[in-house]
Amino acid sequence: MIGRFLRLVFDSVAGQVIVLLVLSIAAMHGGLTAYFFLSNPRTVFSASPGEKAGEIGAAAHMLASASPTERPRLVELMQATLPSLATCSDPIPAEASEIRFGPLASRLGGAATARKVFDGRPTPGDELVGPLFIELSDGACYRLELPEADAPHFFGPGTTLLGFLLITTIVLVSWAMVVIIGPLRRFEAAVERLRDMRSDGSVPEIGPRELRSAISAFNRMRARIGKLMAEKTTMLAAVSHDLRTPITRLRLRAEFIDDETIREPMLADLDHMAALAHVALVHLSGTDSPEPFDQTDLPSLLQTIADQFADLGHTISYEGPSRLSACVRRRDIMRAVTNLADNAVRYGDKVVISLRTLQEHRLAISVADNGPGIAPGEREHLLAPFVRGDSARGSMPNSGFGLGLTIARDVAEAHGGRIALGDNAPHGLLATLEIEG
Repeated sequence: MIGRFLRLVFDSVAGQVIVLLVLSIAAMHGGLTAYFFLSNPRTVFSASPGEKAGEIGAAAHMLASASPTERPRLVELMQATLPSLATCSDPIPAEASEIRFGPLASRLGGAATARKVFDGRPTPGDELVGPLFIELSDGACYRLELPEADAPHFFGPGTTLLGFLLITTIVLVSWAMVVIIGPLRRFEAAVERLRDMRSDGSVPEIGPRELRSAISAFNRMRARIGKLMAEKTTMLAAVSHDLRTPITRLRLRAEFIDDETIREPMLADLDHMAALAHVALVHLSGTDSPEPFDQTDLPSLLQTIADQFADLGHTISYEGPSRLSACVRRRDIMRAVTNLADNAVRYGDKVVISLRTLQEHRLAISVADNGPGIAPGEREHLLAPFVRGDSARGSMPNSGFGLGLTIARDVAEAHGGRIALGDNAPHGLLATLEIEG
């Protein structure tokens, strides 16, 4: 439990900064407190009954050993420790009782006798509170007015120091969170918002100098990656577009071939090439979608997709909440789910589109079918463009060009999520788009 807590604290910059500040402040206050207590113990701690008795006994012994002419000077010096010590101006009251037992009597010994007027039956410690008379062996009398023991004060020196430590820690930790940790978290949030590396947005360069340098380097890296991706997409799109012209010319020429056994296979191959060029253009155009994110009612969108396939005679339904708004690219989500549903109706005779909420404001759109499914070892490989599986599902005559899952993956990643392929009980494929809502 302690190890998990320590890992949780030291795993983040915020935790390390807070621990460093707290330890530094605690060490500083601890040193100052120790110095204050050790250099001024009497201003912090009240003397115990034994210490009071020892001070009075020492004073009595010194006065008893001094000559009468030296005693006034000694009294003045002793008043630094016993401020109320003074020569008796009146005789000792007759009702004053001699103190024969306790720490005070043992400290006085034979040098002096302590007397005190008690109110009622005395209890241990009463002799060290209120007026106290010290009678030396030669008859000299001295009076002490002993205060009661200080009751603990809530706002004493210790409490004041602890309160100042707490306030200082809160102020400095808040400063660290705002000045140091705040820009880091804003940097992380800004990076998460830049779902498309080719977008024009950049992370604001704010915060300490080191963080600004890191943000600037990230923006430059993002710009370089975006430029490379845009150039690649443009080149591939141009190639796919230019292929359609020679394919069309070849098709026209193939129409004039008299031998049907040659003409029909050639036309079929040309149709396949034209379809391949078309889906390549569609895929490449979809990887650079200009559509903005907007609030969309996902249940209505998914129900529309299900109804479109149902109108074509497929058994497909929607399961999930009746209303759920999310900030998404509507056309992209529709395109991704349509691709998944198109794959599902090809290989299964019953399809279910479902929607559910996940933790941390995330959503899951699932398309389940009862077809042959995809082997676990092939699922990650099938997410690549133009890849079709060798399983029963990928080898069927009506299999496409291998872009449906790729497009769905690109759309999910553009929405800050991912696509997951799993098994649908008792058999079939469960394709799930996890996106930020």
